[in-house]
Amino acid sequence: MHGQQNIKKNQISVGNKHITNIRSTKLLGLTIDAPMSWKYHIEELKSKLNKSCYAVRSVKQLMSLEILRLTYFPYVHSVPSYCIILGDFIL
Repeated sequence: MHGQQNIKKNQISVGNKHITNIRSTKLLGLTIDAPMSWKYHIEELKSKLNKSCYAVRSVKQLMSLEILRLTYFPYVHSVPSYCIILGDFIL
């Protein structure tokens, strides 16, 4: 019962509309959470990078080094690079 009272106390309304409290949201590819930490964003980055690295490793025997580099930059390198650019802008 005490938890329900806290939720009702922390509700924000604009006019007669309630604003929902959420744990995290995505803005321009950056996951922002309630305590303003990087936890959820880093978890998503790890998942994307693991998938991309697996894909590159899976085809490395079939491609030349030049083609692997061309594959690496859009699928692997761009993921953390985008975050750095956006993170500097927001911070």
